[in-house]
Amino acid sequence: MTTNISLQAKMDKATFDRFLELAVYATDATSIPLKLFALYIVICYTSKRMHQVSLLILNEMLWNLLANLLYCLGNMIPMMPLQCFKFEGPASYLMDAEFGGHLFLKLLFLIVTQCGVAIVLSFQFRYLAICHSEKVKSVHPACGYVYCISLHLLFSAFYLFTIQQWEISLHDYPNQAEIDGKALFCYAPNGTNKTLFLFGLFAIFTVFLIIAVTPLVLSFFHLKKQEAFLHKTTLKMQRKILWNLIKLAAVPVLMGGFPILIGSVFTYYTHWHGAREIFGVLMIVMLNHGSVYGIVTLCLFSDYRKAVKRTLARVGWKSSSVYVTSAATITGPVRINVVKVK
Repeated sequence: MTTNISLQAKMDKATFDRFLELAVYATDATSIPLKLFALYIVICYTSKRMHQVSLLILNEMLWNLLANLLYCLGNMIPMMPLQCFKFEGPASYLMDAEFGGHLFLKLLFLIVTQCGVAIVLSFQFRYLAICHSEKVKSVHPACGYVYCISLHLLFSAFYLFTIQQWEISLHDYPNQAEIDGKALFCYAPNGTNKTLFLFGLFAIFTVFLIIAVTPLVLSFFHLKKQEAFLHKTTLKMQRKILWNLIKLAAVPVLMGGFPILIGSVFTYYTHWHGAREIFGVLMIVMLNHGSVYGIVTLCLFSDYRKAVKRTLARVGWKSSSVYVTSAATITGPVRINVVKVK
């Protein structure tokens, strides 16, 4: 009876591992073309009034695309209740599982951190455009780029420091019998280093929340004060852009931020029932948020909606033209032989 239960458990784990692999492949197959199309629309069809906003949207989109490209090279399967993951994918054949797995997870959460920074920057620069537009004109554009790069590097350094503390080698893992012979990469299952990493993760999201919400609230207050001085069209446009940015930010927050925070809870309590399955599903949800972000971007802004309609109409017209031409080629000209009757 015990043997049958053990075999069933192994089969369930193998089935779930296969499900995660197929879900990742399906996500990459659909997300990458969609994101490339969204990038094409934003780059080629942005109006002058949307130029600054588009740069911030592109920043977030590019980091999202990098996450999908990373998953084309590798994949990680949670091995709870162990504090370990299994590294799979094409890259696993080229490098050691432990080294490759640690590198993969570092790069993955580094990209996630950059997505968070990109959202924060979109609200901060919108605040500057609304509340300090005259002062911004006197500042060299290079200063803005330096600020953006500095913020990206600051959060990257903090994240890499915390995850480096949590990382351990297979030889140092406490329960050697559980990982014997498996191609895994592991982290400290308990202790201050684990707590430091999870605390650091929550701290990053808390700081993101503060430095994003503060300029957003100040922007709305400023527009409220300027109602008597600004033209109604300008006021309406500024508010619309702000609300569109909020709607855009809701996608990575709901499909990226929340899954990470919930997943970190199950990472801390790895022995909870269903922790492995829930963590895996949350990982797939997080991986798909970029596709939804791209769709929402194209739907929210009128310039992009019109561009998508024109592009699809043009593609549809070309397809119909090719079909008609092909049909004519296959059928060929019709010859009619007239027989003269004597």
